[in-house]
Amino acid sequence: MLLENEKANILVVDDNAGKRLALLSALEPLGQNCVTAESGRDALRCLLGQEFAVILLDVQMPGMDGFETARLIRSRQQSEATPIIFVTAYSRGETDMMEGYSLGAVDFIFTPIIPEILRAKISVFVELYQKIQAIRQHEERLENLVEQRTAALTAEIAERRQAEVAIRKLSGAIERVADSIFITDVNGVIEYVNSAFVLITGYEREEAIGQSPRLVKSGNHDEQFYRHIWEALLRGEVYRNVIVNRRKDGRLYHEAITITPLTDPEGRITHFISSGKDMSESIQAQERLHHLAHHDSLTGLPNRALFVERLKHVLQRAERRNRAVGVMFLDMDRFKMVNDTLGHEAGDRLLQAMAARLLSCVREGDTIARFGGDEFAGLLDDVASPEDVAPIVGKFLEALAPPFVIDGHELFVGGSIGVSLYPDDGTDPQTLMKNADTAMYSAKQQGGNTSAFYFAGMNEHAMARLNLETGLRRALDRQEFILHYQPQIDLKHGGVVGFESLIRWERGGSDVVSPLEFIPLLEETGLIVAVGEWMLRTACMQHHAWQAAGLPPFRMAVNISSRQFGGKELEQTLQRVMRAPPMPAEFLELEITESILMKNAEQDVVALRRLSAMGVRFAIDDFGTGYSSLAYLKRFPIDILKIDKAFVRDIANDGDDAAIVRAIITMAHSLGIQTLAEGVETREQAEFLRAQGCDYAQGYYFSPPLPGDRVVDFLRENDSFGLPSLTVATISQ
Repeated sequence: MLLENEKANILVVDDNAGKRLALLSALEPLGQNCVTAESGRDALRCLLGQEFAVILLDVQMPGMDGFETARLIRSRQQSEATPIIFVTAYSRGETDMMEGYSLGAVDFIFTPIIPEILRAKISVFVELYQKIQAIRQHEERLENLVEQRTAALTAEIAERRQAEVAIRKLSGAIERVADSIFITDVNGVIEYVNSAFVLITGYEREEAIGQSPRLVKSGNHDEQFYRHIWEALLRGEVYRNVIVNRRKDGRLYHEAITITPLTDPEGRITHFISSGKDMSESIQAQERLHHLAHHDSLTGLPNRALFVERLKHVLQRAERRNRAVGVMFLDMDRFKMVNDTLGHEAGDRLLQAMAARLLSCVREGDTIARFGGDEFAGLLDDVASPEDVAPIVGKFLEALAPPFVIDGHELFVGGSIGVSLYPDDGTDPQTLMKNADTAMYSAKQQGGNTSAFYFAGMNEHAMARLNLETGLRRALDRQEFILHYQPQIDLKHGGVVGFESLIRWERGGSDVVSPLEFIPLLEETGLIVAVGEWMLRTACMQHHAWQAAGLPPFRMAVNISSRQFGGKELEQTLQRVMRAPPMPAEFLELEITESILMKNAEQDVVALRRLSAMGVRFAIDDFGTGYSSLAYLKRFPIDILKIDKAFVRDIANDGDDAAIVRAIITMAHSLGIQTLAEGVETREQAEFLRAQGCDYAQGYYFSPPLPGDRVVDFLRENDSFGLPSLTVATISQ
């Protein structure tokens, strides 16, 4: 819209630049804003962004002539009334005028143009446009004024009606709202309570009105707490907090309250309005989430995060009071065997029972936590001196001595405990926990079911173990593993019937690492799978080499770990290693432990029978040290039971061990299973075993494990061992 004193727009449309210039020159004295367009399309684009008082339109233009342009201009609502003056040659005047007027033209100007006449005609339309714009502006001002006055009157009426409705709504809303609301006078006397107040507190309106808010006081907050509330309210401040109140029946509840002072026009406080939301369920949910975030879900014990948090606080207090603190790490012994044998559900129940045992030993203020798996931790707070920790730790070990009864099974599961002390072994949680963990591993390496206190050299031992693991991961590629072979002797006839392959590690080509050190690491790291396949392949190749040297085909026994024993996987491995060089299956004997069979008995029966059908023999290693029963032996295709050396060691002078060995031999023979005694070191042991009908034996009494290239000489020198008189073969290691 044209503002006051604003220039009007005049659109000049002509494809001839000279004519456009002439028209602009003629219109310049009018002092208006002239816009030019060199075609009809150009003119239409100008109309999209501006409003024009009048349009001068050439009739003869290439592409889109003036008439077509005028038709399109008139088709737009915004320009349907804009005056159009056609500019045309006099010779075509009558023809052009008829068509132009039919399109809504207001006038025609013929060329050559007389500037005075052009300006006079244009001035009329410019003045008309300006007057129309002025009328529009006046009408708009009137309309705005009327609208303003009408809106003010309407608003006043609506405001009164809204106030009335709001009062009714507010009254109804306060009654229906779920939040507890009550209003008191300036002295705190209750004048009004809503329905939610009655529902939440249990007090009827008649019981509450006239009383003070102390009616729901819980006693959990002291007088200073309430005095602080009143001081804030009397300053005119809005008070917000979560407080504990008491219902009429005595039950406590958490309430998020907002108390607002109400003032009169002079600013004086006249009333207080309190609104409260019952937060009991929300608070309880938060407490449950907090408990879940800081406790083990299986045992309910604190987890690592809560343990560390408590340890930080305990250390701060111990520093102020100059007291000692003990950090204890406990790892369950033989838990994996229980888990693999009886299943994870039984393992979980054992963990819960272990947690209960440990909790029965703690003093007030101490903490027992579970970090995960079979790892527990203890925080021994407020210890007078480091010497006082040992009896406490001993109490834990004593508590673990009795068997755990899980699903009818008596399980002897001890624990390896490592202890670090503040301030001797560290002054921060991380150091103390790391050192307790190091001590725990030391206790485990001592055989378990014992405790170890941290000392400075332990970290060096831990680094040595890490170094051992690093070397172990490279040993297979560096060909540092070798196999030695221990003869297995027929006790009845005195001849060699087979060899057990035993792995050795010549680290760096010189240092020999004990199998007791690296085999557990192989199991722990999973390297046992690759190393186990190497053992099978190497043993088969050695067996082939002995036959090529003219020896008879002995049995070759190879130990199989639980990680290797996987049914089809083991079968595929055996097919690979026995293919080249060819190894007859009937001469391969796989030694497995009882725990492997108990892990998944049904599946293992199928796997063992399939492998047995190939001709492979099976021996149960370390029999009597696990959890199996005679019923299991009947189901599995077992060829040999290997009596553990722990029972053989004292059979000559220990009646219990002798009875156990007799029972194993008798039981095995009744099931059609042969027996082999391990760890035979004396003539007395060998004679006893032969007398009891034990089929085979191995041990240092006959020969230590030998390198493969020394077996031929050994056999030539010891063809019968002098049995049945059992003269020992003398051979150096």
